[in-house]
Amino acid sequence: MAESIYTAMAVDDNFPVTPLPNPGEGGPIPDFGFTPDVTPDEGNTPVIPLPNPGEGGPIPTFPNNNNGGHVPVVPLPNPGEGGPIPTFPNNNNSGSNNNGGILGSIITVIPRPIIPCYFCNSTQYGTVRFLNAASGYNPFLIYIGNQLVVNSLGNSEISQYGRVSSGSQTITVAGQNGYVYIQKSIMVRSGQAMTIAIFNTANGLDLMEITDNTCNAGAGTGCFRACNLSVTNQSLNVSLNNNYVNFQGLAYRQITGVVYLPMGSYLIQVFNNPSFTGNSLVSSTLYVRPGTSYTLYIFNWNSSRDAIRTLVVEDRQG
Repeated sequence: MAESIYTAMAVDDNFPVTPLPNPGEGGPIPDFGFTPDVTPDEGNTPVIPLPNPGEGGPIPTFPNNNNGGHVPVVPLPNPGEGGPIPTFPNNNNSGSNNNGGILGSIITVIPRPIIPCYFCNSTQYGTVRFLNAASGYNPFLIYIGNQLVVNSLGNSEISQYGRVSSGSQTITVAGQNGYVYIQKSIMVRSGQAMTIAIFNTANGLDLMEITDNTCNAGAGTGCFRACNLSVTNQSLNVSLNNNYVNFQGLAYRQITGVVYLPMGSYLIQVFNNPSFTGNSLVSSTLYVRPGTSYTLYIFNWNSSRDAIRTLVVEDRQG
């Protein structure tokens, strides 16, 4: 893939939610009150958090996983540090929740000039970014190996891509006080882009690796897919333009295949009802541009069953 770096900024929400305290600061990790009806893949079980700093040691150091060892580097920019989102016509990105919940929003990602490679000690690397789809937590610190790559990733924010040596890499997600929520190994594949989503489970947090492909649609056509990361709604139904395209029974932790959409405006609606009738849980509008990839992420904004929100990540190629 092209060696491009992107930056992104989340659209402000009109319904901010007060984050729950970090473990050890007034309460436990949020408990969503049930056991998921899906069995995670082997190796995906969330890790029990380590003690807070001062109660067992600092953030651990990790072995050299082809990421340059223990040499410190400059962290990747946070969302919004690379410039504002450009203004485009007809990209109404607000929606309404018929049950009075949070609005949908869009993150627009645009090409950036090539910058030096992070964590690369060979010519084999992939590009990695991080999405915070976890509710009830303060902004995260994110490490690859023992190197800080994002120093404040809030709910519904996405980082820019950074180039990372291919192979197994250890990801650590921590609080601003250094408390480690989860550590997990991921596989970076040479020449491939990926989004690592941080999301809620019944027992804390987990990570999901999502491959990001270039949109290869025909002229005047964009690419669209959907991903369900809502722990409280483990089977959802997505409709575009009143059944023009439907994704039925979208399971928790599932991402759909890509569908091709002609350029134009679309109404996105998310339902519990597989018949796509009655009130939608949340709805928003999207303007599809040619040659552009769109991923709809659905996740919780609090621990109530139907308290979900939508976030569309728009990856523009030029």
